[in-house]
Amino acid sequence: MKLYCVIILLVFYSHFLEAQSIQRLRAEIQHGFIISHASDLKPVSDNRPTGFHVSWQRMGLGQNHWEICNCFYYIGAQFSWLNFGDRDILGDAYTLAGTFEPVLWRYNQWSLSLNSGIGATWLTKVHHPENNPLNNFFSSRLSFLLYVAPAIEYRFSDNWSGRLSANYNHISNGGRKQPNRGMNYPQVGIGVNYYLNNEVLPDYERQHPGNEYLFWIESGFTTRKVDDENNRKPSVALVGGVNRAVSAFNGLGFGAEYNHDFSMLNESGNYGVHLLAPFISHHFIFGKFDFSQRMSWYAVQPEQLSSHNFYQRYVITYKVFSGLRMGFSLKSHGHVATNIDFRMGWEF
Repeated sequence: MKLYCVIILLVFYSHFLEAQSIQRLRAEIQHGFIISHASDLKPVSDNRPTGFHVSWQRMGLGQNHWEICNCFYYIGAQFSWLNFGDRDILGDAYTLAGTFEPVLWRYNQWSLSLNSGIGATWLTKVHHPENNPLNNFFSSRLSFLLYVAPAIEYRFSDNWSGRLSANYNHISNGGRKQPNRGMNYPQVGIGVNYYLNNEVLPDYERQHPGNEYLFWIESGFTTRKVDDENNRKPSVALVGGVNRAVSAFNGLGFGAEYNHDFSMLNESGNYGVHLLAPFISHHFIFGKFDFSQRMSWYAVQPEQLSSHNFYQRYVITYKVFSGLRMGFSLKSHGHVATNIDFRMGWEF
């Protein structure tokens, strides 16, 4: 999580070094529903969350910015307010997030983009065994928001445009405190952009990632809370895989992940269990960014996870230089997030 913030800050810094840019402001309202992914969540899952956000974004027009994601993109900051539809149990959420929005397609006044963001969320209502027992979504007032939102935009004047977005949002504390069911809530958004200035977009050549097979290794590290104790113990991972680009923005791959988790008890009553899981993966490739979604099957797992046969891991990494990649990942069982960890790898 900290590394992702550092990457965002570095890209922000590079943007301010670039004089030629486009800046815009956005206001958007969103409305949706809550996905009920467990029986104990059904009593409060019928609510309809409604939110409003304002944001500032900047697009650098230099070729060095283009080469970061092989496209033009906006990067910025967003403040949002969300009412979950039940202020007594679920309350409200206030979020400050960093945003990254590559423009995937442009034609005349139309454009298609993929907005994404990560940020800190303050929740006004969380689980309490006596005062708020029905809220099993959240247990930490300070949690995290992850979202992805494809959007279509129409520019109807030099300074104004309208947009329609489909948002998939996830709020959780990354498994740092229980209960941590986390909330997944899709929303439809309608908004307007106001452009502070206008510039002609340069014409740069798009670099195809190539169709050769790419081999890589990756390590992961996080800490997890020990059951019935206040301390935390490490969980380390070693991953190997191969992937291949199948289009300008998409790739497919497979691999295996080994994990040694010191926060779980083994059969001998000591801390430390082994996990082994082969996976298949899909990759969104935007220049130096790689966002992969991995579906993994537990080939070796401890008794504590016997109720799960599969898990998902969502990984975003940035190519720092040469073959070195750094980023973070989110592991989940279905709709329930289990942990967030730091990732560092090397491509061959």
